[in-house]
Amino acid sequence: MPGQKTTQEPMDGGDTDTSVRIEDADLRRLFDYWRSLRQGRSMPSKNDIDPLDIGWALSRIYLLDYTPAAGFVYCLAGVEVAGVFGRANLKGLKPRDFLPPDRAVMVEGLFRRVVEERCVMWMKGLIYLRADRVPTGERLFLPLGDDAGNEVTGILGMTVVHSVAPEGPIGMSYPKDHFVPVDDLP
Repeated sequence: MPGQKTTQEPMDGGDTDTSVRIEDADLRRLFDYWRSLRQGRSMPSKNDIDPLDIGWALSRIYLLDYTPAAGFVYCLAGVEVAGVFGRANLKGLKPRDFLPPDRAVMVEGLFRRVVEERCVMWMKGLIYLRADRVPTGERLFLPLGDDAGNEVTGILGMTVVHSVAPEGPIGMSYPKDHFVPVDDLP
């Protein structure tokens, strides 16, 4: 059930970084699915993902392709994600195609860190504040690699909205972003 919370557990499944906790049950489920696809690699590839396995999440997930030349391009965004931006679909778009330039730079900066540092990113709080929206919830970015799992070639993300803040984004602070290198995960 969306927004359902579980007992707080460290993202890595162990006790190494207890400050990084995925609280939402569906985000935890997606994280566990992503980990199951790694099969000895640092990260799974986009080809490993089977939409039938994650049908419960499709309205809230997004897939981005990444190349240094093209940058980040949405190849899929669920209806809940696209709807936040007043769109029916984000396929083929870059963040700068629908966000103000300063906001697109911030969002792409988060994506870039996932790629360059080969890490998982989790945040909780005002998850769309960088896009001038005020829903609160949790978000997870999971890197996707080439077939060998070495180079990051995309991102699988999911956003779960828990509530909408009663005020606009003015005066609100950004959520704390947590990054964990994929090679530090079991």
